[in-house]
Amino acid sequence: KLQQQIRFCSFDSQDLQILLELSPPPFAKADLYRQLQYVQEYVRDLGCQALLIERHYIDRDHMEDHSVFYSKNLQPYANSCRRIHFFSCSLPDLKRHLKRLRAVTDREEFHRQADEFSQKSYIGFSVIKPLAGCPVGRTVLRCFPEGPLETGYVRSFDCACDYHAHVLGIPLHIRGLAFQQQDVGVSACATTALWSALQRTRALEETSAATPAQITIRASQYALPFGRSMPSEGLSIDQMCQAVHSFGYAPNLFRADAYDVARALLYSAVRSGISPVLILESLDKSAAHAVAIAGMKLRTSRPESSDSLLDDSAATLSGLYLHDDRIGPYLKAELRQRRKKAYINIPLRDSPTGETWRLSHVLIPMHAKIRLSFGELQRASLAVVTYVHAFRESVLDQPPCKTSWDAWITKSHSYVESLIVGPQPAPGEVVEKLSGSVPFSRYLAVIRVWATDLEPIDVLLDSTSTERNLQCLAVVATTKAGPSTQSMVSLLAEKFACAAIT
Repeated sequence: KLQQQIRFCSFDSQDLQILLELSPPPFAKADLYRQLQYVQEYVRDLGCQALLIERHYIDRDHMEDHSVFYSKNLQPYANSCRRIHFFSCSLPDLKRHLKRLRAVTDREEFHRQADEFSQKSYIGFSVIKPLAGCPVGRTVLRCFPEGPLETGYVRSFDCACDYHAHVLGIPLHIRGLAFQQQDVGVSACATTALWSALQRTRALEETSAATPAQITIRASQYALPFGRSMPSEGLSIDQMCQAVHSFGYAPNLFRADAYDVARALLYSAVRSGISPVLILESLDKSAAHAVAIAGMKLRTSRPESSDSLLDDSAATLSGLYLHDDRIGPYLKAELRQRRKKAYINIPLRDSPTGETWRLSHVLIPMHAKIRLSFGELQRASLAVVTYVHAFRESVLDQPPCKTSWDAWITKSHSYVESLIVGPQPAPGEVVEKLSGSVPFSRYLAVIRVWATDLEPIDVLLDSTSTERNLQCLAVVATTKAGPSTQSMVSLLAEKFACAAIT
C-alpha cells in the first residue's frame, strides 16, 4: 500500500547521509557521498535552517532511467524517490508559514503569498534516488546571490531558469539550473552535462525536458565508439552533437584553439542565456571530462590593455560557475590563459591548487532557427567596431578613442521589452518607431557599441541569415542621442542598408 509521509527536520550539524539513512553499497569508493556533502554545504552557505522531506516522490528522470535500465536488474530497485526541500526560515516558522498559506482562500492572494514565501525562504530541492551508490538526482538550488562580490567583481547567472514544486498543496518556485550526479548506468559526465544545458534550452522554447536515458539512447543510436550504451561508458563529441540534434536543437561545436576566441564565445553564449557544455582534457591527455556552465564571474571594470582601441566586454570574464557531476552545482572555477590556450581550474577541498584542465571544445545547443553562430557574431562585432573607428575619423573628423562593445543573441520581444523596462529605458518614440517599422526574426543578434563621445548604439542582425549573407535589420540609439551619436547611427544604417532609429 502506497503511503506518503512528510517529515520536518531542523537543519543542524547532522549530515544528510545520516538523516537519509543512506548505507554505502559493497565496494563503495571513499568519496561516495561527495555530491551530497557538497549540496549540504551549499545550502548551509545560503542560510538553510529547516528541511521538509517527501518520502514518496515520482521523478520523471529517474522513472525513465528505471524503465530502460534499473527495472531489468536482479536487484529490485524502486521506481520512486525521496525529495528534500530546503528553507532558510526556522522549523517553527516554516510550519507556521505553511499553515498560514493553507488558510488563504482567495486564489490571487494565495499565489501572491506563496510567491513571496518562495522568494524569501525557499532555497530549492534535491531528489534522492533509491541508488545507494549515486543518490543525488534532479537538484535545483537557488543560485549564489547576483550582484557585487569582493571589490571589483559581480556574479551573473543568465543560464538560470524557473522551476516549480508543490508541497502540502503549496506552490513553490525557485530560479536556478538543474544538476544531478552521474550513475554510470544510464549516464556519465557527458550525458549529465548535456542534460543540465538542455534544461535551459528547453526553457527558452517551452519544449519537453530531455531525460538522461533519452540523451544516452539517442546519442548512441548510430555509433558506439566506447562499446555498449548502457551501462554508460561515456559519449564522444560526435555522439553529444547527435543527441542535441535529435531533440530539435542545433549543436554549435567550436574547437577552443585560442584563449581570446574561447572567452568571447563563452561570454556571448552565457550572456545570451544559453548554457554551453565544456569538453575538457587533462594536461597529460589521458582523460576527458564534460561540464555545463550555469553562470559567470565578471570584473566590474575593463582590464587595462596596451594601446588597443578595441574594448570587448568579454574581457571582463574571469571565472565560471559550473555544474560538475563529480562534485556539485555552481562550482566556482577560474578561466585561465596559458600559452594563448584556455584552461579551467576547478577547486577541490582536498587540494589547495585544485585541478587544471585544458579547454578542448565548446558545445552550445541552440534553437535551430538561429543560423548565426557566436563565432560569426564575434567577427561581425569586429567589423562594426572597425566601421565606427573609420567613420569617427574620416566623416566626423574626431580623434580615435577606445570603443567598447557587447554582443549577444536574444528573443526579439525580450529585446524590445528591455528597452522599455531595462536598467536604462529607451525614449518612448524610439521603442514605438522600432516596433512599428522594423520586422523582427524570432531571435535577434545584438551588437552594442559605445565610446566616451558616443551613447550606446545597437546594431540588430537577423539571426536566421548566414555570415555570407548577413542582414542588418536596424541601427538603434537606445538613449537620448547627441549629435555625434545621431550621425553615427545614420552612417552605420546607410552602410548596412537598414533603418536608422533615433
